[in-house]
Amino acid sequence: MSSDLRGDLVAALAGFYAGHPDAERYPMLSEVGGLLAAALDTAEVVVNEPVVLPAARLLADVDPESDVPGVGPVLRTFAAAAPILNWIQTAEYAATLSQHFLDNYGYVRVIGPGGLVESGVVSAGLGVWGAGLHYPRHEHPAEETYHLLHGSASFQRDDGPWEPKVVGESVHHDPWEHHAQRFDNTTCVLSWAWTGDVVVNARLVPEGS
Repeated sequence: MSSDLRGDLVAALAGFYAGHPDAERYPMLSEVGGLLAAALDTAEVVVNEPVVLPAARLLADVDPESDVPGVGPVLRTFAAAAPILNWIQTAEYAATLSQHFLDNYGYVRVIGPGGLVESGVVSAGLGVWGAGLHYPRHEHPAEETYHLLHGSASFQRDDGPWEPKVVGESVHHDPWEHHAQRFDNTTCVLSWAWTGDVVVNARLVPEGS
């Protein structure tokens, strides 16, 4: 049963990205979606020892119903599989950010290095952030696209304005582009997809840089 839940999550995320309308603007999504879909036929889902972080509890507050195509199945399978998944926090964040932030943040890698499906060319998964968190400015060498699946948040790219986003909307970041997030008054769930250098983790950008 546990393996089935993991496979269901891979299938749900593959369905979300397959033919996603944002792929016209961000071709990287076709690569991610294609590799997820191919994994359903050609690769076994990796069964890691579960590591459940405090942020997993926030999924109990998430309403999985959505009018946005593909979002509902992802949220339902994520919540069902949450207790048996390998939850992660970026090592630098765990060493430097507040305990409040760490108690309300975590993510699961569905495909990528150490993910449910192993890949060295793409990385994609699901993250949870609690209400009111400020995700400080950070950067990474991978190209990235976020999709908002639950809640609402504002995103800043470089020194630009804060842009509010709601469920179904996306945000794209170029490699090494500085970016930050502010989460509103409900639990936020984001899907994220990386292509390019997916092995190097995100790192915080020092103030004033």
